[in-house]
Amino acid sequence: MAGPSGLFAVYKPPGVAWGRVRDALETRLLRELNAAPGRPPRHHVRFLPAPAGAPGLVAARVPLLADHPLVRGPRLGRLRIGAGHRLDAKASGVLVLGLGHGNRLLTDWYNCHLTRVYTVDGLFGKATDDFSDTGKLVEKTTFDHITREKLERILAVIQGTNHKALVINALFA
Repeated sequence: MAGPSGLFAVYKPPGVAWGRVRDALETRLLRELNAAPGRPPRHHVRFLPAPAGAPGLVAARVPLLADHPLVRGPRLGRLRIGAGHRLDAKASGVLVLGLGHGNRLLTDWYNCHLTRVYTVDGLFGKATDDFSDTGKLVEKTTFDHITREKLERILAVIQGTNHKALVINALFA
């Protein structure tokens, strides 16, 4: 039996590893696919003893016990789910996951270089040991010298550098 296939866009919340999101999706899909009604059991012909007082055997159509759900077990035991990209555990965003033959499409999807938007939150004047908001505070300083104009000027330089790299890569790709 060929299993399900396709691509999924799944939101990954911050604080959760991408592998746990993939595993949770696999568990949920397996539970729901195995709970779905399956095909009816096949039947075969059996020769049973005739009722009391009648001689010989009687042909009877009985269900095949190998098709009984308690004998067969779950129809699907594992799904092949792959990730098109990975997000850090502290990051949140959309994960593109491939299922079955959809895994083949993940490379094409990744190579399309679709537009990505990043939002960064920061706090001026504090430094932590791991550069995150949950890290141990290692330095604290004033930040009143930072103005909106200075910040916008630096962000414009960063944006221009990224745009220039995008154009150069598009020309030589």
